[in-house]
This record gives sequence, structure tokens and C-alpha cells, in this order.
Amino acid sequence: MAEDSEKAKYSFRCLEQKCTTRECHIRPNINVTIGDLSRWTTQGYIGHIIVGLGIVPPESEKEPFVIETIRKPLKDDPDGTACVFFDEDANGCTIRYSRPISCRTFPLQHDGEKYFLSNKNCPGVGQGEVSKKALKESRDLAEKDYIERIETMAALPAVYSLVMAPMLRQSAEAMERLSEEDRKRMEDILSKAQDKAEESE
Repeated sequence: MAEDSEKAKYSFRCLEQKCTTRECHIRPNINVTIGDLSRWTTQGYIGHIIVGLGIVPPESEKEPFVIETIRKPLKDDPDGTACVFFDEDANGCTIRYSRPISCRTFPLQHDGEKYFLSNKNCPGVGQGEVSKKALKESRDLAEKDYIERIETMAALPAVYSLVMAPMLRQSAEAMERLSEEDRKRMEDILSKAQDKAEESE
């Protein structure tokens, strides 16, 4: 009886193009892991997908670095945004068969201790039947997603530093080569840009 209740709780069937809420596309953050990058590289898709990704630096020391898909405005909702890989006309994902692990597990998630539904507004929740085997596969994938997210958050600060260090060095070297007049002009431009940014806050 308990097993039947557990299966019913996690029954899920993706409605794909017939989805009415598009919750998986419009959720605010779509995480990507280093495992996703590795899989896309092996599959030969990385060149197509990486243009739609970005590293998001933390806004505070307590927040982690993350990789996310870029957002784009929705044509039928000017105030809303969606994942860059969402095709509004087709009402579907352009990389569905190579989507990130966080999309493959959606809306089931694991937090290291328990499983939970990250979004109960997804119309696929409660649809169809789930076998014991399918439930195990979903749970295993949710656990894998959790592990990959933790590994990604641990590795990203070092990766970010490796990428940024040469760029900062090149920038510093370029500044050193500037004449006094050009340096002064550059400082004026940066100062004006900062003033404008502060005014708009």
C-alpha cells in the first residue's frame, strides 16, 4: 500500500508540445553541470549548445558559482523570460534529446537526503502511471543531478579563475602600454560609466 502511494506521488508524464504552462522552460534558473558539458562534448553537440550558456558569478560569498542557460524574452509575454533553447512557436525544447540533466529530472529533485517535487505546477505531475523500475530510474537520475551540481559548484571557482587570470593579465599589460594621455582618457571614460551606473540604481 505504501509503495502504491509512493508511486502515485511521483507519477509523471511529460506532455511535451501539448504542455500548457511550460514550467520547465520558464523556471528562473536552469542549471548546467560539468557532467552536461562532458556529455555534450562526447556527443559532438557542445559547439551548438555552449553559445546558450553562461557562468554566473556569486553575488555574495555565501552563494556558489553556477552554469546556467541564458534567458530570452517571451514573445507572448513581454514581462516573462524563458530558457534560450525554448522554441515558442513549436512549444518545445530545441535540444530536448540532449537537454541538461536538471531538465531530464524535472520536476523531481534530490537534496542529498530526500526526493521532492521542485514544481507542482507542471501539468505532467500526476499523469500516467509509474512502474517500480521507472521510479527507480527517475530517483537515480535525480541523485546523479544532485551529485553533479555539488561537483560543479566545487570546481567552478577554480575554472573561473583559470579563465579570468590570463584575461586580467592581458588587460593589465595593455594598460601599462598606454601613453599617459590615453590612460587619462580611459580613466575618464570608466569614471563616467560608473557615474551613470550609480545614477540608474
